[in-house]
Amino acid sequence: MTRFKYRATDADGNAFVDTMEAQSARQATAKLQERGLTVNSVEEVNKPRGLLRVSKQLTWDELHLFTQQLHAITRTNLPLPAALRSLAADLKGSRLKPILEELQRDVEQGVALDEAIERQQGAFPPLYADIIRAGQATGNLPGVLYLYLRHTERMLSLKGTLKTALAYPVMVIILGAAIMGFMLLYVVPIFADIFTEFGGRLPRPTQFWVNASDNVARYWPQMLIGIAGAVVAFYALRRFIESFDRGRIRLDWLRLHIPVVGHLRYLLAVSRFARTLAMLLASRAPLLTSLELAAAASGSPLLQRAVEEACLRVAGGERIADALAGTGFFAYHFCWLLGMGEDRGEAELALENVAETMESELRAQDRTLGVMLGPSLIVIVGLLVASLVISLYLPIFTLG
Repeated sequence: MTRFKYRATDADGNAFVDTMEAQSARQATAKLQERGLTVNSVEEVNKPRGLLRVSKQLTWDELHLFTQQLHAITRTNLPLPAALRSLAADLKGSRLKPILEELQRDVEQGVALDEAIERQQGAFPPLYADIIRAGQATGNLPGVLYLYLRHTERMLSLKGTLKTALAYPVMVIILGAAIMGFMLLYVVPIFADIFTEFGGRLPRPTQFWVNASDNVARYWPQMLIGIAGAVVAFYALRRFIESFDRGRIRLDWLRLHIPVVGHLRYLLAVSRFARTLAMLLASRAPLLTSLELAAAASGSPLLQRAVEEACLRVAGGERIADALAGTGFFAYHFCWLLGMGEDRGEAELALENVAETMESELRAQDRTLGVMLGPSLIVIVGLLVASLVISLYLPIFTLG
């Protein structure tokens, strides 16, 4: 038996949090509903988070491909087990292949699609099974999948924008490191031999680069091992901290308060939350469940904690916008637009508009950061190379 933490409300609207044991999250939800409770969220307690654990979670590309194919299957009323078998047969060396095969076996044995997806623990996002369940309950599974398909397309577009913005600076750093390494290993030693034959005392800048070249040539294996060890230690420390809820929240707070980059991360998290919440509300999923799932999809533990506080207020009868504003995490403009949408019965449209605005701002700032960061790194690399070259030629004038 596994222990689950759940959030639920009773018939009087009183919200509370507790734990219970069950075979699966679905079974825990069913037991709570039998007790007349409205379930907001159910999650496993003390879920293992090993430092070297390989993640089973599908990437946005794999999730988009699966949703695209599943949408086509449901829209054309093809037999689901045969269609899943056909999809798995066409995939070679993909993590999606064994998942599709397991889904096909479960569906053939009479397991509902949403429950079969729920059994693939860690592979699908927390909201995916609920999306399928909402589509089956309303009899509009193709429509719900189409909404999620649009969601994955936007996330892939946003991911591509971020990759493009980071590619240029990364290439500049790699090229600069290669140039400096080549000069320290092969060019500076030649000049050092010449300076030794001349005799005399070398200028301080030249002596600095000669010493740096000697150290790199002599200790480069140890340097590489030290850098690799530092990277591994940093990764292990981060995974250890993230194994605790408080640690994940503290790390997320630090990420969100990094100058310039922190604001970009904030825009990304809130836009994901708004997009996902709009999609869930449009698919007629329960409100509190939609808030919890949208927060989980944001990728920000700090945002999740804020939404958990807001859920208690929403369960008490507050508007979504007022509850989110009370957490202090969401900007005033975001809550004001959402409140206007709620008053008009167009909360989904308001969330879509807010997400579009934030994504536009995110793309604009990404372009600005890319335009500024690339040339800045080129100037820094150029100054380092120029300093090295000038230092090598300086003794020619002083030793004469």
